[in-house]
Amino acid sequence: MNILASNDFFEISTEGEFALLDIREKAFDFITDLKLSGKLLEFLHDIDHDPAIKALVFFNSPESLNEESYDRFISRIMNRDEPRNGISPPMFKEKNARFREINVLNKLIKSIASLQTLVISGIQGTVVTPFIGASLVADFRYASEHAVFSMIHNRHGLHPSGGLPYFLSSFLHHSKAMEVQMAERIDAKTALELGLVSKLLPDENFRENIMAEVRPFTRLNYCTLRDTKRLTNFKRKDLESYFEFEANLLNL
Repeated sequence: MNILASNDFFEISTEGEFALLDIREKAFDFITDLKLSGKLLEFLHDIDHDPAIKALVFFNSPESLNEESYDRFISRIMNRDEPRNGISPPMFKEKNARFREINVLNKLIKSIASLQTLVISGIQGTVVTPFIGASLVADFRYASEHAVFSMIHNRHGLHPSGGLPYFLSSFLHHSKAMEVQMAERIDAKTALELGLVSKLLPDENFRENIMAEVRPFTRLNYCTLRDTKRLTNFKRKDLESYFEFEANLLNL
């Protein structure tokens, strides 16, 4: 394994035909840090122009994207002194942090969506709304057997971010997409039944199991993978328009 960058927030590495992104602790701090998120965007640009890389695998450490982490982040930036009427969205005392949380993640999602390589996501532990949406941008999506998908935006009176409505509408009927977003949580088995994940994998050796699942695809020629990805992505051309609509609707 060749480690390209490693810190408290994430580790970027390559291993043969795989590029690997391990999302570690303090994920909501790095997603609002322009310097750190810029490093991720550079990494995505580099692998997209490297024919030796056939697949990007991004996955989280089990505790990195959980409800407790998101609760702490939102509590820090939200204005709790403002009266809540349930009609208007919550107010934020750190508005720039909230805007960066949404817009930087959207930028990363758009960058991942445009990659010519295969993209694989892996979910472990409990993962909250923004990163559920981000995981759905992948071509293949794996979850650990005990993974939980938390629609935590409902708890805080927020909109579903991370492109979640866009991607769910691609996978599910409108009413089912709405139902999922208004649930409190769904478990890994339900996500599999809905087609939101490709397969459930054991918690142990999660990264290695993902790579084993994908390795047969990486044996294909780079040009075949690239052109298949380009053509299959045709229907995602409106992702940019979706994020523009979200920004205009919510004054982001």
